Amino acid sequence: MSKNETVTLKVKPGNSNGNGWTNTTGSNGQPYSFKYSGGQNDNGGLKTKVGDGQATIALSVDTDNRYSLFGVNFVNDTQHQLSWSPTSGSQSAGTITDANSVAENCDYVTVVVDGQANGATIYCDPMIQNEPRGPMPRIVHQ
Repeated sequence: MSKNETVTLKVKPGNSNGNGWTNTTGSNGQPYSFKYSGGQNDNGGLKTKVGDGQATIALSVDTDNRYSLFGVNFVNDTQHQLSWSPTSGSQSAGTITDANSVAENCDYVTVVVDGQANGATIYCDPMIQNEPRGPMPRIVHQ
């Protein structure tokens, strides 16, 4: 059975302390904080079993027109399981598709642009995990 998650990313200027917010630094050297909601453990992730079919994350940036979604990069996707498709006509949404045919752990990095800071980019990264199926029955010939 395929898994489909809906994830929202919030971004704000400055550092935040806790409550699920992660501090980072934008390309302009300024501090930002981001927080994912939805997805695995309500932190933007996706966890599924290999062979359960294609899985997706409907990703959107909760925006006040300050931030837009520039794209998504993949880290440690050595088996090429992940792809990104922006929503046509939207600068704040798209879909990550996981082929989910091979076990691997990888991150997706959402690249957000700050329209009030001369297009500074902010990188925000949760995790995707394709777990192997449980132990398989073994047939041994002697």
